[in-house]
Amino acid sequence: MKKVCAILVVFIMLWASSAQADAYEVWEIVGETGEVLTIIGDEPAVGDQYISGENRLYEIVSIMKGRAVAADRGSVALPSLDWMDADSALPVSAMTRRIALYCTHSDESYEPSDGYYSTNDRGTIYEVAQSLADHLSEGGTEAVVSDAMHHPHDAGAYRRSRQTAVQLLRENAPDCILDIHRDGIPDPESYAVTLGGKQASKVRILVGRGNQNAEVNKEFALLVKAVGDRVYPGLIKDIYMGKGTFNQDLLPRSILLECGTYTLEKERVLTSMPLMADVLKRALYGGVVGSAGRTMSDVNDAPLQSSGGVTQGEPDAAAQTEETGNGVSSGLLFVIGILVVGLIGYGILSAGSVKGGMRKAGRNLNEMTGGLIGKKPEDGEDHKHS
Repeated sequence: MKKVCAILVVFIMLWASSAQADAYEVWEIVGETGEVLTIIGDEPAVGDQYISGENRLYEIVSIMKGRAVAADRGSVALPSLDWMDADSALPVSAMTRRIALYCTHSDESYEPSDGYYSTNDRGTIYEVAQSLADHLSEGGTEAVVSDAMHHPHDAGAYRRSRQTAVQLLRENAPDCILDIHRDGIPDPESYAVTLGGKQASKVRILVGRGNQNAEVNKEFALLVKAVGDRVYPGLIKDIYMGKGTFNQDLLPRSILLECGTYTLEKERVLTSMPLMADVLKRALYGGVVGSAGRTMSDVNDAPLQSSGGVTQGEPDAAAQTEETGNGVSSGLLFVIGILVVGLIGYGILSAGSVKGGMRKAGRNLNEMTGGLIGKKPEDGEDHKHS
């Protein structure tokens, strides 16, 4: 009996180890000529689509022995961002804006920072979700994070998290719902990036193609990537469209975000969250300015760089516009200065003397500005000099 128990214990341990290893099995997506396009942590299927960081579309045509072969379907035209021009940006502070977040894989953590990549308690992926929500909430957006857990990390996790997503939809009526994950790719360099001189993490977008909202969610994902590519080049890693639903059938504009991978420091991921929040708000609510939005300088005022230290791109001109009003103030002072000089000159010519001209200019300014500028006429003084 003891031998049977011992064998059973060993079997259970081996099975558990195998199940945990399967959870982080990786697959290579390769081109038809054999070059590695990307690596994913879930088993791909024929028909899955992949949009690279360079906005090239690939479709998986065959799968064998841990590799999926993808055919090049050409470049992807990202949505137009003409609305991001400063002149077309309009305040939307009166608009009710809500975003909901939850974590299907509630065990997920970051091994270099936490000392573990998975836990039976609440994983630190919730810290990432909360950080994103906090930055989304700045400027008027309502963002709520569910703290519900959906252990274990298995095939039933999405079924369990579906109840959480449904509850968020019923209680909050959000414009968008985000499922926050971290990837299971072993190589941290696949996500490592430097943005604005700071060590940060890329974000991968996953869209489930097996539901009625697939096309709408795909268009939203493309819009998010377009905005990200413009204001924070290198932040959005890529887009993967898999055969599952990821509960995205519940709401259009529902996406899954892979925020870094388990071998990357959590601090790098947290650095990216204010940038990701800015991108999401722009994509959802347009060119937000005034009390309802933020400029890029509020989250990052340094040049954007790739992980190799090469500058990838500067922030767009609209995003760089500061909301201080300094430009307007200096322009107004210049106009006032020209007006004062003109009035003095006219006063001197019409009055025939410098002293009289100055006095007349003062009275004119006082009248034109409602008493804010210039000398107020003394009681009893008529306006015959004018």
